[in-house]
Amino acid sequence: MVSSLALAITLLTALCAVDATDRGLAWATDNNFAPVIGGKPKVTWYHHWEFGSVPQMPAKNEYVPMFWGTSKWDQWSSRKSEMAKKTPQHLLGFNEPDISSQANMSPASAADTWMKEIHPYAAKGVKLGSPAVAWNLDWTASFLAELKKRGGHVDFVTVHWYGSYQDIATFKKFVSTAHSRFGYNIWVTELGVTSASKASQQQTKEFMMSAFSWMDSTGYVDRASWFGCFEASKPPDAYATSKNALLKDAGSLSDLGFWYGYTSQPDRRAEDLKSRHHAIAARLADAAPDAQPEEEEDDGVPPVHCDEICELRNAVLDGYEEA
Repeated sequence: MVSSLALAITLLTALCAVDATDRGLAWATDNNFAPVIGGKPKVTWYHHWEFGSVPQMPAKNEYVPMFWGTSKWDQWSSRKSEMAKKTPQHLLGFNEPDISSQANMSPASAADTWMKEIHPYAAKGVKLGSPAVAWNLDWTASFLAELKKRGGHVDFVTVHWYGSYQDIATFKKFVSTAHSRFGYNIWVTELGVTSASKASQQQTKEFMMSAFSWMDSTGYVDRASWFGCFEASKPPDAYATSKNALLKDAGSLSDLGFWYGYTSQPDRRAEDLKSRHHAIAARLADAAPDAQPEEEEDDGVPPVHCDEICELRNAVLDGYEEA
């Protein structure tokens, strides 16, 4: 017979448990590398902000399509043709509409386009994610208000975050404010450390581990994708540091990639895993060049820990707190 104490402990554990954040891939590399990172147990889904599904991706991973924005109609037409053949489970809205070089849409025009292009998928049972802002939660608030006027809705709120490796507190504040302000669960579909902050490899990894550990604990960050799905020598742009890379050259896993794909524990290296995961341990040892002290690059330019996007984001957060 189960004791009353054991039963109470079991019930308390069940009540206190929260679902960990599902890890995804913001795809930005050679499709042939998909099995390398996509086949790992911690990875469960992937997306691309513009292009379609990856044929080489392991079938266990859900593909989530996205409508980048109105300047890329050809790509959206391709996504609609694909979705006509296979209805997705989830669909993402516009890519950084609060950035002039990205989707660059007003909340009202975004709501109009949403109702025409994205809203109809809700009737097919597709769950809809809001446009992913880079900093402006006021934009999201206005968009949701405009959408409500038109009879539309979202099922979850999507955000992006890039910043300094030192700025874990503001990352938490940004995501938690998005949740408390709008009342929806959150997807962080792009997350990474900026080049300008000049993080070392270990500092980048420590930020990533801290961010995912915190998201796992919230119970409301359903999904997140680290912006590192590329070879270290081939980042998609210069804004995010190449040290975010989950892949080394030629598509083998980096140290970050091993952590991201296999574990939620604090910095687990080969010595920690030998007793239980000998094969993984050997590969971890091979994939961890940052185990030795790094030689920092000094180009004479000081690190920037709060760039223009950071300052704008902080102003919105401060303004909401003061309201």
